[in-house]
Amino acid sequence: MFETINCFAVVQGFFFVTTLLFIVVSIAFLNRSKHLKRKLSDMLEVLNVKNKELEELRLSNQNILSPFIPETSKSIIVSLDQSGKITDVNDYAAEVFGYTKDEMIGHDAFGTIFPCPDKRDSLQANIISRIFSNPKLYVEHETENMKKSGERFWISWTNRVMYDDDGSPTEVRSVGFDITKRKRLEEELRYLASVDPLTGVLNRQALLEAGARELKRAQRYKRNLSVLVMKLNYFHGADDNMGFSDEIIQQTVAICRKTTRDSDYIGRVGDVEFAIILPETPPENATVLAERLKERIQEKNLKDANRFFVTATFGVSGKSNASDTIDSLLLKALNALQEADKNSRQQWGVKTETKKGS
Repeated sequence: MFETINCFAVVQGFFFVTTLLFIVVSIAFLNRSKHLKRKLSDMLEVLNVKNKELEELRLSNQNILSPFIPETSKSIIVSLDQSGKITDVNDYAAEVFGYTKDEMIGHDAFGTIFPCPDKRDSLQANIISRIFSNPKLYVEHETENMKKSGERFWISWTNRVMYDDDGSPTEVRSVGFDITKRKRLEEELRYLASVDPLTGVLNRQALLEAGARELKRAQRYKRNLSVLVMKLNYFHGADDNMGFSDEIIQQTVAICRKTTRDSDYIGRVGDVEFAIILPETPPENATVLAERLKERIQEKNLKDANRFFVTATFGVSGKSNASDTIDSLLLKALNALQEADKNSRQQWGVKTETKKGS
């Protein structure tokens, strides 16, 4: 009986130990399973990220190697070799330029899609070689282009230089968009910001900027430069405060345009005051120009609504030393004009005089 009880106790103890061991192993397995599950989840997440990166890289490589896909793209796509010949275009490019593909491929880009460059314009003439030599510098650039009809328009290009297995550049593939409307708007805004709306000559700010550039050039190369200012007046002591009509002002400016050179700058600096920047001109020649303008204004016999004849008073100044600025030259000319205007008022019927600034 005692032996039976001992045997039962041994079996019961073994069962307890086995059960306890099973529980411990199960708990360890469950913990290990959770750890493995978390690790697997992390690995799947990393794998998804890598798959996305791989897909992006694939698409990027596809864009690099196949820039003419799809053919229905509304981008202007052109490929050029180092000699400047067109090696491929998409359908839209041919449509925009007005050619068939056969009329473009194999032909020189200059004379086909680019105007033949002026030999003096080295940037335009060497644009293709510059892209190949400095691809990072010319990832983007804008050019004036030419259609088959001869019509000019502007394109903004994005360029990518292609290389062979040896790393040598083979061609440049460019994607472009027509920016002609934007360029024309920019040009119109620049024009409106720099001209007097009534007369079309430079406004005060634009004239001062042009004068500053010309004065700096004259000082650098030791050349002459003069400033002439003109104020409209009336004959016979009429009151200038009556004002001048737009037509008289416009006709006076037309006389100035015909009398001056293309290299001269005419600007409106007041209601009836105008200034002319005269590069390569000594003060004595500017004085001769003032007398010529005076004669032509009088010959025109301009009259206002009250039938008063119109004339003008002038003042002249010239570059004399390195400390001169365009403001100081303009001030000297204005002071000379005021003195001439004062003297002319003291002589009834003689309203037009020229005074040289000191």
